Amino acid sequence: MKMNCFNQLKTPILVLGLWICLVSISSVHLTTAIAEEKTSQPNKKQVEPEAPNTTEAKETSKQKSDIFDLKLSTYILINEAYGRIFTPELITEEGLVKYSTLKRKRQDVITAKRELKKLNPAILMNLSKEERIAFWVNTYNFCTIKLILENYLIQPDGNYKIPPKWYMIIYPDNSIMQITGAWTKEFHEILREEYTLQEIEQDFLLKRYKDPRLCFALSNASVGGATLRNEPYQADHLDEQLDDQVKKYLNTEKGMRWDKDDNSLFLSNIFQIYKDTFLESDLAAIKKFRSRKDEERVWFNFITPYRSEEDVRHLEDAELRIRFIDFDWHLNEAQ
Repeated sequence: MKMNCFNQLKTPILVLGLWICLVSISSVHLTTAIAEEKTSQPNKKQVEPEAPNTTEAKETSKQKSDIFDLKLSTYILINEAYGRIFTPELITEEGLVKYSTLKRKRQDVITAKRELKKLNPAILMNLSKEERIAFWVNTYNFCTIKLILENYLIQPDGNYKIPPKWYMIIYPDNSIMQITGAWTKEFHEILREEYTLQEIEQDFLLKRYKDPRLCFALSNASVGGATLRNEPYQADHLDEQLDDQVKKYLNTEKGMRWDKDDNSLFLSNIFQIYKDTFLESDLAAIKKFRSRKDEERVWFNFITPYRSEEDVRHLEDAELRIRFIDFDWHLNEAQ
């Protein structure tokens, strides 16, 4: 009888046990899934960023510092190269260049050319006005020398590297004028860009600073042009160097001379070529020599500080005639 009762209850008990097991398993899976979902969802609260690794931050800072130092060293290397190019050993007091020597010993030219190309414009932006002027005047004169070296016109055996153009017969065979587009078509790589000599002269110097003294500092590789200085221009005594350039040039036969018997003043063509630079300078506001044409008035005001009182009295003569000296286009080469 007992056995029969157990047999009768066995099947319902098994069914109930199986049901309990299934419910328990489902609950476990559900709990796990909910927990995983919570873990995978982003926290809606703003999470504070992790503090950067101090060592990594220092390394990054050091790398940036190294990059800046490297770029600054480029500027330093350029100036050091200029210091070895613009020297009495390679340039005479008269501004004549020993091109043949410089062509043989051109490591400094190669260095300056390479570093000018790499120079970061941000370096120049942080320089003073005087430092920028000195840099661009030195760079202009360097690029002129480099252009001559790359197109060295007269070889020791008398052969031309560049045959003279038939329409250039009015210029000497060894003149920079024999190089087609010397100022407008020959490109120089500076600040990761390409510039012509004309662009350097006008955009970075004359139009920007409107200082006529610069016209007597920028060499055009010619005997008649501005005398090339045998030292680089430097910010700490730039004014003295520019004044000295003008004074020396005006005291030469190619710069200025009197014909007092004919009551004539002969001036270099530099005054005529750069007439606009003179007219746009502060000299235009000086109210002296007002009976003269505008350009002559400005020229006379420019000349006055560099001449004697006797010369100034001659300038004040209303009958004084202005004439221009024939420009000497021979290469400024030391023989």
